[in-house]
Order: sequence, then C-alpha cells, then structure tokens
Amino acid sequence: MRFCNFTLLRTGVALMLVAGCTLLLSPTATAQSPSALLEKGIYAEETVGDLAEAIRVYQQVVTAANESRTAAAQAQYRIGLCYEKQGKSAEAAKAFQVVVDEYPTETDLVAQAKARLPSEPELLPVPWGDGDELVFEMKLQTGLGVGMQVYRVAKSKMDGRDVWECQNWQIVTINGQRGKSRVVADAETFAPIESTWMHTMLGKASAKYQDNQVTVQLANKDEPVVLKSSGPMFDNEQAAEVFRRLPLKENYETTLQVISSLGATEVPIALSVPKMETIEVPVGKFECFVVKLEIGQTFWISNDEHRYIVRFQAGGVTADLTEVRNPQEETRTSVERKRFTAELPPNWFAYTPEDLGDDNKSTQIIDPNATMDARIEAGPLNEIRSKHKTVREWLETSLGEYRKRISSFELSDEGIQTIQVGDREGVVAVFEYFENDKPKKARRVAVFGDDSAVNVRFTADKDIFDALQPSCDEILASLDVN
Repeated sequence: MRFCNFTLLRTGVALMLVAGCTLLLSPTATAQSPSALLEKGIYAEETVGDLAEAIRVYQQVVTAANESRTAAAQAQYRIGLCYEKQGKSAEAAKAFQVVVDEYPTETDLVAQAKARLPSEPELLPVPWGDGDELVFEMKLQTGLGVGMQVYRVAKSKMDGRDVWECQNWQIVTINGQRGKSRVVADAETFAPIESTWMHTMLGKASAKYQDNQVTVQLANKDEPVVLKSSGPMFDNEQAAEVFRRLPLKENYETTLQVISSLGATEVPIALSVPKMETIEVPVGKFECFVVKLEIGQTFWISNDEHRYIVRFQAGGVTADLTEVRNPQEETRTSVERKRFTAELPPNWFAYTPEDLGDDNKSTQIIDPNATMDARIEAGPLNEIRSKHKTVREWLETSLGEYRKRISSFELSDEGIQTIQVGDREGVVAVFEYFENDKPKKARRVAVFGDDSAVNVRFTADKDIFDALQPSCDEILASLDVN
C-alpha cells in the first residue's frame, strides 16, 4: 500500500530548490562518474559493511548505464552479491539474471552471474508408487480443523510420452474455498509440460512449458503472459513432489525456480535443511528432514524410502498426514460417520473436522474438479422434530430462510418432491439464484432416519450443475441414515 504525504513532498521540493542554489553558487561542482560511484559502492559494501547503502550507490551506477556499460554491469552484479549477504536469495537471483539478460557482452561477469543462479537440482529416484495419495488435515494453532488437502501422483501418457500426473485437491471449511491443480511432468526429468490450477477465490490459470519459457493463460485475461528463464523451472503445484526427490541431508541448501501460474510470475524459492526432527502424526511416528523455505513455509519430509510429506506449516496453518493410500482407478471412497454412511464415486473425497461433536457433524464432499459446494449435515432427529413434525416441513422452513436471504432465489417449477434416499424416503428441492452476478443452481435433500436427521446440499455454477448430478444421484442412492 502506498501513502502520499503532502508535507514530505513540499519539503522535498524545498530541498531540491536549495540543492539547485548550491549548484549555482558552486560552478566547479561536478557529478561523480560511474567508475567513482562504483568504487564508493565497493567501499560501502566491503569496508564499511553497509549493504543497503552499497545497493543504493550501485543502483545509481546502473541508472547511468549509457555512460559506462562495464561499470553498470559490475554494479548490477554486486547488487546481487549484496542481496546474497543479506540472505535475500530471491532478490539476488533476479539481480544476477539482469546481468545475464542486459549485459551479454560482459562475458566474464555473465559467466559469474550464471554460476550464482539456481542450477538444476539433483533429483533422486521417485519415492512414490503409481497412484499414491497423501491425505492431510489442516488445523489452526488452536487445534480447530479447517480443511483437507490431497496429493496424488500417478503414471500417465501424453502424446505417447511417459509422464507423471501430479494432482492436488484442497478444501477450506471456514470460508468454503476449494482448489484443484494438475501438473503433467516428464517421467524422466520431472520437468513440467503443462499445468492447470483452479481456486474458487483466486481464479483459474493454465500454463504450457517449452524451451526455457512458460506461457501462462489467466482466465480473466485475453492475452497470455510469457515468462522466460535461463535455467530449469518447476510448477508451483508440483513443488511438494520435487521436495520429496531432493537429496536432503542436514545443512542441505538449494534454490528452485518456481512458476506460480495464478500469479503469472517466477519465484526463486531458497530452501534449507537446518536439522532433523522426530514427529508423530495420525499415521505414525517419523524421523524427518525439516525443510525450511525462505518464503516462510516449513515441510517435514520422512527420512525413509517413501520420503512422505509428514507435515507442513504455512500462514498459521499446520497440516498433518492422516492417511496414505493407493486407490485403484475405480475405487470408491466409503464415508462412515456416527449418523450416516455413504459411498462416493471414484475421485471424490470427503472431509469431516475431527474436533466437531458427534451431534453436529458437517461432512464436506469434494468432486474431481473441486467445482461443487457439496456437504452432508447430520444431527439428532429429536432436535429437528422438536421444531418440525415432518421432513417436508423441515425442508420448507429451510427454503423459506433462503428466500429471506437471497433476493434472486427461484424455486424450480417442480417444487418439493419425494425422493428415495438409500432405503428411506426423503424430500428434494432444486432452486436457482445469483451470487456475485453469476448464476448458481442448488439441490437440497432432507431425510429422517430412526435417530438422525440428514440434510444434503449440492451447489454449483448453473452451467456445470446438471453434468454433476449423476454422481450426486449415486451418493444419494448409497446414503444410509441411522
């Protein structure tokens, strides 16, 4: 955020006027040459140790590049050295890259700059099996469960080429945000070929990699963004798998060039392993490499043949590994809760925060593309029946609440209908509305069991809602309410 202070601006003008008068009174005063400024910067850097001042002086030399390209190239290179000394590897990499791109005739400096740029990291053989999934629960520092993340890596083919397909699903319950990404990487080099990334809050993006450049297409932009790099790049959404393949050991350090497609930018990520640590998570106890990223994230990676990501922390959230599995292509996920059971179609996932009481369970359902807001809510039947005598009355009351909150609410012509839910009779209603000027469609199902009341919600953008309904029907057919 930028602020403009009028007093400061006015004072600055006064200083400029004073400086102008001084120059008029001192006709012999001359500006320092680029060479003299370069020496001044070296003195500040190496003798005084004032790196910030050195960078400021070097930037003056770069600005005067037309007067001396050699001095400007040296200054630009030394800016990178200063950033390295400050521990700012990302800024250092950018500074060295400028030397390579802007001063190609300064061959010695270009060679030195390239030597300091992130190089292609050594990758160990893949530690995962074909189709392996790692499932995490994300929690706040208070222990409140707020979401789920799933990593999957599987073999595939692309135009006859052997590839790895890295997929990631994410749901955050406190704000209802969902995300899905997919990266296709060369099976031998693990270099990315293409990627897609969708997030309900951040937007959509796709990327194609070729010849040291990546073309990023953002959903809200007409023209693509082309990013060039002098070295190997990885996609942000395959970074977790890259970490697992690094030759980790104590005091290990490297820098990866990572492309964030949703940000349409290249980010040098420096990482290090300061120590080993043994931690325990729901799937067991592991000795781990503690991998610290300069951007403020930390990963715990198991010191064994699997190189599992056992835990990661970012932005006040800790995610622990809760399940390791290798489902077959047509494997269905069983959801077993105190008040209901259900079966999900292949590539659908379910998440229930473990810290919620048994009588207030809300299970989030994630579809293969994370495009639908779906959930199954269950509670004691006696609480619902104390307010609503029948399941139809319960749904009618809920629809009435929607009408009060949503001015664009429109119930379908069929109204409330009877529906078979597992082996019980329930009721269903379909309605439409607008959210941020975007048409939405929703299906609400209610059913009573012997001891439990269950409410099922399916909501999606109107243009994709109908295509998802056959899978929703499968879920309802399998739903067994206690």
